[in-house]
Amino acid sequence: IVVDFYSTTCPPCLLVDQMLGTLSMEYPSVGFYKVDIGRFSDVAMQCRITATPTLQFYKKGRTINEVRGANKKAIIDAIEAGLNDNGGEARSAYGVIGHSDLTKLVIKTQSECLNQDDDYPLDNAFTEGDSTLQSDVDEQMVLHIAFNQPIKLHSIMIKAPLERAPKNIKIFSNRTDVGFDDAESSTPTQELVMDEGTYKSGGVVNLRYVRFQNVNSLSIFVADNLGDDDVTAISQLAFIGTAVDTANMSEIRQGEDGHDH
Repeated sequence: IVVDFYSTTCPPCLLVDQMLGTLSMEYPSVGFYKVDIGRFSDVAMQCRITATPTLQFYKKGRTINEVRGANKKAIIDAIEAGLNDNGGEARSAYGVIGHSDLTKLVIKTQSECLNQDDDYPLDNAFTEGDSTLQSDVDEQMVLHIAFNQPIKLHSIMIKAPLERAPKNIKIFSNRTDVGFDDAESSTPTQELVMDEGTYKSGGVVNLRYVRFQNVNSLSIFVADNLGDDDVTAISQLAFIGTAVDTANMSEIRQGEDGHDH
């Protein structure tokens, strides 16, 4: 199921409507629905819609993807991924069976890194490649991560150049007010000590799952790095787990009829 959250005053929403009209004929097995966030603001709030156009993709009662903007390729890729998704038993992310990569649920515009080098910003950590997130005046960083829906967080994955890879890490669940002083003195939801072997084996660390059952945001304090360098770097950061479905599909279906072309 593809749900198009739109606004009547949003020009890109018209482009998305035209795209979905064509795609509804190309993918007859996919249900396409539209929700006017002005008329059904309660549904939009429940689904954590913060911008239009936003498309959410559902399968077997769970949210599997989200695309913002009139990006036809991203929409098609999400549809294809949904059609190829065989359910929870077949899911795996970075070797963690039964869970998915939830990094796509990060709201980048509401996430930040304190003490980042602006030439090496947080966005770099959410893309694969040679780019990195790097600290600025010293080795410490505080990452504030916001998700567009609640998640159950099973593991995190960190890739980093070894000499600058994070070592001592504190993770705070559902706290957005953590600064450097708070991070050093407060008790975290979980504390991690990373080592060279963890990074060489893929950088995946399992968390205490029971403590991360309804996560809307994370604050991640990086205290130092493996090489005692003045700069800490992260080349990729991923969140592994399961989305907590809050959307009521019957309410979405009441929003508007599907595309009729």
